[in-house]
Amino acid sequence: MASMMEHQTADNAEWKRIQQKTFTRWVNEHLKKNSRFVKDVKVDFSDGVSLIVLLEVLSQKRIGRYNKNPRIRAQKMENVELGVKFIGSEGIRLVNIGASDIVDGNLKLILGLIWTLILHYQISMGFQTDDDAPKSGGPSPKQQLLTWIQGMLPDKNVRNFTTDWNSGVNIAALVDAVAPGLCPESADMDESTPLENAQMAMERAEEWLGVPQVLAPQDMVNPNVDELSAMTYLSYFPEAEPKPGAPVFSRTNVGKVYT
Repeated sequence: MASMMEHQTADNAEWKRIQQKTFTRWVNEHLKKNSRFVKDVKVDFSDGVSLIVLLEVLSQKRIGRYNKNPRIRAQKMENVELGVKFIGSEGIRLVNIGASDIVDGNLKLILGLIWTLILHYQISMGFQTDDDAPKSGGPSPKQQLLTWIQGMLPDKNVRNFTTDWNSGVNIAALVDAVAPGLCPESADMDESTPLENAQMAMERAEEWLGVPQVLAPQDMVNPNVDELSAMTYLSYFPEAEPKPGAPVFSRTNVGKVYT
């Protein structure tokens, strides 16, 4: 019984680690536009500065004056409260997340805040909806993303954002579906080499489709991959387009490159 509980605890810790790493990478993908970088969202969001910069990048709006070098708790609270107020003005509903939670470094709630931003500014925007709740009986952004993937991969029977991606074959197939010929190996991939499969596909997606590896290949193939992290990564694909000069790999002569 003890060993089973320890195993479950380890599994739980694993997806949390993946989520924190993925969400941090997503944040940095946007912050780098303003030459900023966060190492630990639990610490680096606590003064409100990186949060405000992130919100301005995502919304393409100016939030207003704020303390760019807060030293005391009151100044940090003012910054974070400004950010939280702005989030509300964007029509985004935060559930049980207050300024003090962020200043005090509540990691669970900070990750919840980041997920809310991912959902609103990336996943929902891609499908022209505002939140995770279905409107007028319509599908949620999660359902819409899954439906889009199923349409791109009709022969793969993709049903989730976790175990169906562990072999690395489906991500390779998606890359090839978005840019036909970019990952021709997907048709004959060996499921016994999941990391190799995922690395190749995700590297090509980053280089030629501009899809950043916010989710690491080793996390994609991890049996405990976090669903929200996989959704975050995969949500880049509906808008992805091949860059000029993207190579096309011959299906009959894999390894020979055509431009």
